[in-house]
Order: sequence, then C-alpha cells, then structure tokens
Amino acid sequence: MKKYASKLLRFLLARVVDDDAGDPPVDPPADIGALGDGSGDDLDDPIGDLVDDEPTPPVSARRGDDSRERLARLEAEVEAAKRYADNLRNSQPAPSPQADPEFQREEERLRASDLTDLERWQIQSNRTLRENKRQAEEALRHAQDVSDRAQFQSKFQSDPRRSKYADRIEQELTTLRQRGQNAPREALYYFMLGKDIAEGKLKAKPKAPPADLPRGRTPGAKTDVTARGGKNEHQKRAERLANINI
Repeated sequence: MKKYASKLLRFLLARVVDDDAGDPPVDPPADIGALGDGSGDDLDDPIGDLVDDEPTPPVSARRGDDSRERLARLEAEVEAAKRYADNLRNSQPAPSPQADPEFQREEERLRASDLTDLERWQIQSNRTLRENKRQAEEALRHAQDVSDRAQFQSKFQSDPRRSKYADRIEQELTTLRQRGQNAPREALYYFMLGKDIAEGKLKAKPKAPPADLPRGRTPGAKTDVTARGGKNEHQKRAERLANINI
C-alpha cells in the first residue's frame, strides 16, 4: 500500500513539474523517500506501474457480468411492459353499444335552429313506430320460445332422456343467441343425442329376460288304454266269422 501511494504522489508531482517548467523546482516532502524505495526507476513509467499493480479481470468474467446486466435489463423491461399493459387494460372503458345512425341523424336535426314543428312531429312519430316494431318482434320471439320449450317438455314422459339433456340444450341455445343465431330445442336434442351415441357415451340397455311363469305338469298317458295296436277291417271280419259254419 505504501508503494502504491508513493508511485501515485510521484506521478502527480511529475505532471506538475512538466506543466510549470518555468517555476522553481519544488522539493518533494521528506517522507516521500521514506515511503518509497529511493530508486528513480519508478518514475520512468508511472502509468504502467499503476496499471500493473491492479490485476485485469479475465474476458470470461467480463462477459458473464455483461450477460447478467443484459438479463436484468430485459427482466426490468418485461415487468414494465406488463405493468403498462395492465394499466392500459384497466383504464379502457367498457365497449359501448353500437349507435343507431338514424337516431344520431335525428338528434342532429332536433338540435338544428331551423327545425319546424312538422319535422319534430315526424321524428317523434318515426321513433315511436320503430320502438313499437322492436317490442312486437321481441314479443314474437318470446312467444315462439315459450311454445318451443313447452313442445319439448311435453315429451318428457314418453322419452325420459329429454329431461337429462334439458340443461345442456338451454346452455347451447343461450350461446347460439349471443351469436345472433337460433335453433329449436328438438333439433338440438337429436343432435346431442346422436353425437353421444356416435362417441359411445350412451349404450343400449340389455333386454330383460322373460318372466318365469309356472306352467304346471304335463299330463301323462291314460293307464286304462291297452298297448295293442288297432286291427284292420279284414282281421275284424275274420274274427266274426271264426265260429260260424258256412
């Protein structure tokens, strides 16, 4: 440490002497010689001595430090981008329903200064007609939905599987209507049923064995019947004429 301090002081004093060549020389402090080794060789290349005293880190270590710094910067940028996206998503308002161009045009006309009473009446009448038409269409769709549901549920007794598919059909119907589509429940039921059968989710129930009814004993042969066989007409006539003299 003392050697390093001595070299540093000598380097600084040498710079001062070079810059102020016209000034009288300044004697170094008395303790400089005590700190150093007293030789003049150290002043020949003070910069090289200073650099040589500190070991240079290897290239692999410097590359490792640079990689860690770049990785830290990338992680910080990713985190900042994520926070920005979250803030942007939270700050965006909910999408507003699509505006009616006809309604906007009527509003602009109602704010006009040259609007007449007849035009105002026409605008209000058109709005009333459109609202009545919308309500009529909504009532018709509701009536059709009620009729379709009643028709589908009326067959629960004859086909118990319909009740098991009722919830799935309602969910699928809600999804279709959100897309602007519609389908009868009967068609959805047969579609889901056929799909389940094709995928092997439904299996036919085995037929129940026939009921074992008591049939009783089979009647046996009569005991008073002889076992001899019957005679033909020729044998019967011979027996009748056996004891008759002809």
